[in-house]
Amino acid sequence: MTPVLAMTVVREAAIAAFVPEKFYTVALTLADGGTASSKRFAQKADAELLLSKCRKEGRVTVQKMERKEKSESPPQLYDLTALQRDANRLFGFTAQQTLDYAQSLYEKRLITYPRTDSRFLTEDMAASLPGLATDVGKAFAVEEPFSIHVQQVINGSKVTDHHALLPTKSMANADLAALPAGERNVLRLIAARLLCAVGEPHRYAETTLTTICAGEEFSAKGKVVLSEGWKTMERKMLGELLGKQKESAVLPDVQEQSQCSVTSAELKEGQTSPPKSYTEDTLLSAMQAAGADSMPEGVERQGIGTPATRAATIEKLVQKGFLERKGNKKTKVLLPTDKGKALITVMPEEIQSPEMTADWEAKLLQIERSEMDPETFMNEIKEMISSLVKTTEAAKGANALMKNKIIGICPNCGKPVVEREKGWFCENRECRFVLWKDNAFFKRLGKRLDGRMADKLLRDGRVRLKDCKSAKGKTYNATVLLGTEADGRSKFSLEFEGGC
Repeated sequence: MTPVLAMTVVREAAIAAFVPEKFYTVALTLADGGTASSKRFAQKADAELLLSKCRKEGRVTVQKMERKEKSESPPQLYDLTALQRDANRLFGFTAQQTLDYAQSLYEKRLITYPRTDSRFLTEDMAASLPGLATDVGKAFAVEEPFSIHVQQVINGSKVTDHHALLPTKSMANADLAALPAGERNVLRLIAARLLCAVGEPHRYAETTLTTICAGEEFSAKGKVVLSEGWKTMERKMLGELLGKQKESAVLPDVQEQSQCSVTSAELKEGQTSPPKSYTEDTLLSAMQAAGADSMPEGVERQGIGTPATRAATIEKLVQKGFLERKGNKKTKVLLPTDKGKALITVMPEEIQSPEMTADWEAKLLQIERSEMDPETFMNEIKEMISSLVKTTEAAKGANALMKNKIIGICPNCGKPVVEREKGWFCENRECRFVLWKDNAFFKRLGKRLDGRMADKLLRDGRVRLKDCKSAKGKTYNATVLLGTEADGRSKFSLEFEGGC
């Protein structure tokens, strides 16, 4: 867990230390179509001088016109990590939610074993795959014929304990509409990936136009799709999730050394961007790739953890208060808490590094090949731990760094209330006030007490809730009022806005 937490701490430190730098470019709109841009200028005056010259010159000379045909291969089938990443990016699911949905689908016999790190199928599955793909297409109302290139997904040498994730034949006869929304969305992703993976390549022509104006080079890029290939199926299955397709610029067909008029010239201002905070998607990717350069040849599982354990690692860091999720329902980032930053501050560097994982993977491979005695490996770990305990000094101020976050004032005794793993507690050990996260009162309303609610209750003594559920299943809005019993324990009451 520690290397994962360290990744987030290092990333946030890089973001905090980042100093954006402004830059300027000149953009020329060409009469024949397309926009050509200059290089970046650090000084605005330099860009303005070029802008003035370009407006005066009013035309560009075509120096080079280069057209290349390119193709984008179909995506590989899903392993668990790839599925979790897409489910987070497209639906906002956490890695654990995706695993739970996939496990439920597996138990309903609608998909194959989910905890896999393989993205290919074995040779003995080739014969049945066209029929499966056809059934999947019918189940998701794909009526037009589509290509099925089986060999693209067959490679037994790259299959470890379990093959890539697939829908099953049983799915064709299942009532998909009756599935919970989360399961239905995960199944849709897996089905879409199968149909895309066996499809045709996406082919396009990319054109690069290089021009000269006022002695400076300007470039423009254009793209023309030659064959949609597998992207047709992707849009058919996931269209609304992918968002509006960005229109590609189409450049004019011009000859080298010809001239083209400039209809307008503009100064564009921008600035460099800091690294982005980790989302579940990007953190899973970083975990998968961590220490890859240090992995010995032949190590089957690179990175930190396995597909089956990565979700649990993230969840444990959140549950223990080292990471927190922030953002809207679909796009949440994972940020280290003060407690998480403090832990990395005092933790020996060796334990933070993915290099340690790489070293252990190498030795596990040696054990597998009978090149190393397991007991020797365990003794090395024991010696490392003993050495760290003896040589690592406690960082000054570590206790202060590890203090729990104060979120409000106790309504019973007036002391600070701090967040801990299971709730919000009064710091006064003699006071019995606590707001439990697993709160029976809120459960009866169909709610879970979270940090926002706790903050409102402590600050205002009340919190308004929408769509509470009655015992009969009806919904209503109400305000929860916070009070205290004679012995200091919390108590709650309701103010109704409308009858149940």
